Amino acid sequence: MARYRNKDGISWLKKPRNLETHSFVLQEAAGHSIPLEGPHMAGEKLVPLMPRTAYRAVTLRNTPDWTFPLAVRLPGLGNVRRVVSFKNAELTGTSAVLVSNRVDWHTQRIITLYVQRWPIETFYQDSKGHLGLDTSRMRSAEAIGKHWCLVFVASSFLPLDCRPSSLTKGSLPINTIGEACRQQAQALMQALILYAHERLQLGQKAEDLCASLFAKQQTAMAR
Repeated sequence: MARYRNKDGISWLKKPRNLETHSFVLQEAAGHSIPLEGPHMAGEKLVPLMPRTAYRAVTLRNTPDWTFPLAVRLPGLGNVRRVVSFKNAELTGTSAVLVSNRVDWHTQRIITLYVQRWPIETFYQDSKGHLGLDTSRMRSAEAIGKHWCLVFVASSFLPLDCRPSSLTKGSLPINTIGEACRQQAQALMQALILYAHERLQLGQKAEDLCASLFAKQQTAMAR
């Protein structure tokens, strides 16, 4: 779809996804070609065959990743740039395999752009799980836009409530977004109860107080 719309795309490549073996050549440190079986090979089977000497360190946020880029051809996608990345020079543990339709991009640019996706994923998780992004019943574009703006504003301010009072390098949040939402909801209910108690103490009738609190809701129901 990215190619159809002339967009640049980067994605996580699933391990079982097949590669066309005739589209690339792997060489050992001595320069000899590594034989590959069949016209297609699963990407996860290719990672152990890659020569360790071909990996290069790419520094991102002061942390090096050990990467190996390779131009390959994927059935259905055509020519792509595939990047295998490890977190350590020993090439141990789980590897990340990225793929981009921009075969001319350098490895660092591909990884730098892809890591920007993580804050987007956490935003969707928090906004749908705690902030009601997907529970709006608005129908007009204007109303939907207002609802989205409220969610975006809440998503921007809530992380401030999760930070420790004294920020130091490497300090972790003291609360999750869910905990911050529950604390804010409790504070709101407390303020409402105290306001109602104050108005009743001043002699306002309970029915009049409820009418004023829910006046906007009653107007909407009348429509």
